[in-house]
Amino acid sequence: MLKTIDLFAGAGGLSFGFQQTGKFQIVAAAEINDNARETYRKNIVFDDKKFTFINNVCDYDFAALNKKVGGIDVVIGGPPCQGFSNANRQRNHVINMNNGLVKEYFRAIKEIKPIAFVMENVSMLESDKHRFYDSYKDCNEINMLIKNGFNIPKRDDSIFISATEYEGVDLLNVIKHHTLIKQYLIPEILFKMLNTLNKHYNNDSRMKKYLEKYSNALKKQLAVYIISIKDMNDCYYAKVKIRMTRISQSLSCESITRVKKDIADIISLQKALVSANEIYQNRLIGKYKCIDGVYSFFTKSFSVIDYINAILGDEYEQRGDTLHAEWFGVPQYRRRHIIVGIRKDKYAGGVLLPQRQKNMPIFTVWDAIKDLAAYEVSYSKEAPKLIYSKTDDIGKYGILMRKGSRGISNHITTNTTPLAMKRFKAIEPGKNFHSLSKKLKTTYAKPERTQNTIYLRLNPYEPAGTVVNVRKSMWIHPKLDRAITVREAARLQSFPDKFIFFGTKDSQFQQVGNAVPPLLAKAIADNIANIL
Repeated sequence: MLKTIDLFAGAGGLSFGFQQTGKFQIVAAAEINDNARETYRKNIVFDDKKFTFINNVCDYDFAALNKKVGGIDVVIGGPPCQGFSNANRQRNHVINMNNGLVKEYFRAIKEIKPIAFVMENVSMLESDKHRFYDSYKDCNEINMLIKNGFNIPKRDDSIFISATEYEGVDLLNVIKHHTLIKQYLIPEILFKMLNTLNKHYNNDSRMKKYLEKYSNALKKQLAVYIISIKDMNDCYYAKVKIRMTRISQSLSCESITRVKKDIADIISLQKALVSANEIYQNRLIGKYKCIDGVYSFFTKSFSVIDYINAILGDEYEQRGDTLHAEWFGVPQYRRRHIIVGIRKDKYAGGVLLPQRQKNMPIFTVWDAIKDLAAYEVSYSKEAPKLIYSKTDDIGKYGILMRKGSRGISNHITTNTTPLAMKRFKAIEPGKNFHSLSKKLKTTYAKPERTQNTIYLRLNPYEPAGTVVNVRKSMWIHPKLDRAITVREAARLQSFPDKFIFFGTKDSQFQQVGNAVPPLLAKAIADNIANIL
């Protein structure tokens, strides 16, 4: 058995696939989310006493863990992809821990020196567009790699801060001094509430609903903040106190539209401060400048893929490519970029990534979930387990999913509002929100910008698109007028029915959407086992 650690394990899709080969023993895993940890522990971990659960990988001593377990053979994992995903295309920059976690993953490999590693992430990871900014944290390491002949070309880059002048604030002076940034940042909960209000300005119905629910809570947060700064005497705080007071008063007299500019100005400045704070926390190398009224941080950057190719030097035979989940029996069009490395002293040849299986059928949505349509869904996370019926219409894929289980768990979904039900009934299989009439789109401020995954009714006779959090995207059953259940989403991800999800309802949906499909993971694991 090859002793294996799973970093950023989530609910355990990657671990489960490796475990199913019977050739890998999962001895440790890292996962920071409590609900995902519970799901992982109850589905993957066989012996708590022999298993190490790591909460936070940052600064964790992997060398000590390696010694404790008598040597780790394989490192697997998928660092969170938000920093690299297309979903962030509206952000001018992404300076977050997700980028740093890629570096933590490879730090673990350098400390453990495993025989093999597998890194899973979105296919866009191989693009030159996804970059690290120059940082004091690792500039010596990067420069040493370049000096030793590894190709990590840097380019001039900039991070947008703001294009607005703020009354009473010398922005260039503030963002250059971290003490002032921290001083002027408002509490996160107040920022979130004002930001939501700012987003709802062009949608009367959403504004009304939000205020009905949160008006009192927002007034309380405003009052607490105004009291906290009452003894602050500089020009900035004088302006903020006036604006916050006006906003609070407008909530009381229900005339919130009169303070639209006050809220917009506060949010705009706070976003600039948050960006500057991220730059400080990540210790980026560069300078702030204001050119033609635009404030930016000028730095250098290098591509993530160049970093990955260089960081391990010549120790590993590496290969990265995009794999298609449907090639390996997953009823879903899902593309994942996989990087596999085998330590050169253990590599005797062989293709590092699994190849498309010629005899593997392409399973459809209906292959995956048709037998579940007859079972009553629940709207509570405490849904009872449903025992299989002997008369179910079930195909080859359904039989595979039922193996090892006596019934169905997590067959839970969301309650549907009358408006949502009208939309459900109006959308045909394979169509989405954009196919609706104008009168059914009125709750969206800019319906033309709605993603194609929203209100998607699945086509029963094709694989699903990439499974995300189908609750947030409001995916619709291909033949019934209801939302997809957690179990149906899990089937589309190739989780068998014996794999049970824990946590809140939304967390269960999120765990499924974040996971690596176990059948894809198993194909990668089988291939590595064959090479070794």
